[in-house]
Amino acid sequence: MTGEPLTLVNYYDRLFDQVLTGQYSLSIRIDPDGLSFSVYSHLVSRYIGIESVLLHQGSAFSSGETAKTLFSDRLKDFLQKHEWILNPFRHVSLIVHSPTYTLIPHALYKPESKAEYLAFAHQYEQTNVVHEQFLNAAEAWLVYAVNNSINEVIEQYFGSARLLHHAGAMIETILPHYRHNELQNPVFVNVRQGSFDIIVLNEGRLRYCNSFSWKANEDLVYYLIFVLDQLALNPENVPVMLSGLLEPDSALFALLQQYIRHVSFMQNPEISKPGISLPVSNDYKFFDLLNPGLCE
Repeated sequence: MTGEPLTLVNYYDRLFDQVLTGQYSLSIRIDPDGLSFSVYSHLVSRYIGIESVLLHQGSAFSSGETAKTLFSDRLKDFLQKHEWILNPFRHVSLIVHSPTYTLIPHALYKPESKAEYLAFAHQYEQTNVVHEQFLNAAEAWLVYAVNNSINEVIEQYFGSARLLHHAGAMIETILPHYRHNELQNPVFVNVRQGSFDIIVLNEGRLRYCNSFSWKANEDLVYYLIFVLDQLALNPENVPVMLSGLLEPDSALFALLQQYIRHVSFMQNPEISKPGISLPVSNDYKFFDLLNPGLCE
């Protein structure tokens, strides 16, 4: 693609006013190929805007340093041309994608050892910046690395924002919704450009979380079936819920239906509230961004 961003989603309620950002909360998600963000009004207690743009063809985060630098330059350019995003907000949360992460139980966590925890689980560039996030719902810490060029953009434009890892944001969104749900061992699959996450709950607690790379549809289905097998979960009766870059009429969804009996798309209760006219067909793509808990 060219250097111009491609708008994928753009919905704003009539109540949205760029001048009144001090009354709103902003949630931003830096994806492997672009940027998505939502605006929450505390005055009316609902979302009044959501937008998603494509900045890079394919996953910039799984490419070389040149691609990552190009992505960060396009990200800067987009932010500078959309100045209202940089206005003062009541609260700003920023979700960043990183395939390099690990989880540590709260009782065992030592902040001074976060780089060691990550090095034990992953090989990563020492120029990357290591961050930590406490997952209150899971009583665990998530340690992750962010590419230096992306981290510089975050510090330059959103230095005071609450920084969240993409898997951490999903866990903090999913667990409160399903902690007291009747579903047994629900499995959540969040699909992105070039990678996807699998999160599994058991009796309202986090049982499993991991991310995988994928290119062909068969890759994703293989890893999912493998994880279910390792956790002794039967594809015939386990509920699998999907979010992210996936369409109901896609070949990937059709393939999943061949191997998983109970597979469906996640539904967000925020969409049912009056406000932004976001089609139901899109709500599962922004499940983590439409979480008022991130606006506190």
